[in-house]
Amino acid sequence: MSTGSWRESLAGHLRGRGMELALPIATVAMVAFFAASSDVFFTGQNFRNIGIAASGLAAVAFGQTFVILTAGLDLSVGSIVALVSVVCAFVMREYGIAPGIAAALVCGAGVGVLNGFVITRFRVSPFIATLAMLSVMSGLALNLAGGVPIPGLPPGFGLIAYQSFLGIPVPVIIAAVTLLVAELTLRATRFGRHLRAVGGNEEAARLSGIPVEKIRIAAYAFCGLTAAIGSIILTARVSSGQPTLGATLPLESIAAVVLGGVSLAGGRGSVVNVAVGVAFISILANGLNLLNISSYTQMMIIGFALIVAVALDQANLRRASGG
Repeated sequence: MSTGSWRESLAGHLRGRGMELALPIATVAMVAFFAASSDVFFTGQNFRNIGIAASGLAAVAFGQTFVILTAGLDLSVGSIVALVSVVCAFVMREYGIAPGIAAALVCGAGVGVLNGFVITRFRVSPFIATLAMLSVMSGLALNLAGGVPIPGLPPGFGLIAYQSFLGIPVPVIIAAVTLLVAELTLRATRFGRHLRAVGGNEEAARLSGIPVEKIRIAAYAFCGLTAAIGSIILTARVSSGQPTLGATLPLESIAAVVLGGVSLAGGRGSVVNVAVGVAFISILANGLNLLNISSYTQMMIIGFALIVAVALDQANLRRASGG
C-alpha cells in the first residue's frame, strides 16, 4: 500500500470513529476544567457521589443500547422507572426486600415485552409505541400511588444506595455488573450477533433465518429489565416509592447512547463506549451543580450535546454510503 493510500485509509478510519475518540478526550478536558473551577470537584467524596448518581442512568442506558442497536428507540424508560419504583415499594413494604426486588425486575421486563409486542405485532413505530407507553405507565404509576410518594420501606433497602464493598459503592458495582452482562451478551452470544444483524439490515436478517420479531421483543424486554435495575438504585437513594421518578431518563439515556457512538440507524455500537457517554453526562451534571448552574440550563446543554452527536452520526452514515 502506498503512503498516500495508507494516509487516506487512516484518515477515513479516524473520521468513522470520530465520536468514540472525541468523547473520552472531551471528558478528560471537562474533568480538568471543573477541577480548576471548584476546590470540591477533584475529591474522593465527590467522585463517589458522581459514581452513585451515574449508576441509575448507566443501567437504563445499557438497556437503551440494545433497543437502539435494533434501530429502535424506547422513550418509556422513565415511566418504567416510576412504575417499578411504586410496585417495588408496595411489595417490599408488605413482603420484604427480596420479593420487592423480584417484583421490580418482573415488572420492568414485563413492560419491555409489552413494548416489543406492540411494535412487532401491530407494526407501530418504536417512537409512537414507546411514547404512548410512557403516558400509559406514568398514569398507572400515579394512579397506584395516588400521586404521592410511598414511605415505609425497610431500612436495609435504603442502605443499598450508600453502602460500599471493598471501598466501591454498591450502586456502582450493580451498574458494573450490568455493563459486564450487557457487553458479554452483545459480543459472545448468538442473541448479540442476531441483534446487530437485525439493526444492520432487517430484511437480510429475516432472509438468513433470524427470528426478527423475537429478537426485537427480547431487546425491549432487556431494556425494561435494566430500567428496573436503575429504578431499584434510584428508589433506594430516596428510600420511598416515587411515581414521578425518572422523568429525565429518556433524554439522558438516549444522549448517553448516542454520545457513546451507537448509531441510531442500528447495528453498530458498544456498551463500553456508552459507559463513557454516561460518565460524560454525569460529570457534566455534577460539575455544573458545583458551579451553581440551574438544572434547567443543564437540560439545555444535554439536549444540545444530543443534537451534535446525532448530526455527527448522520454525517458518518452519509460518508459511509457515499452520499
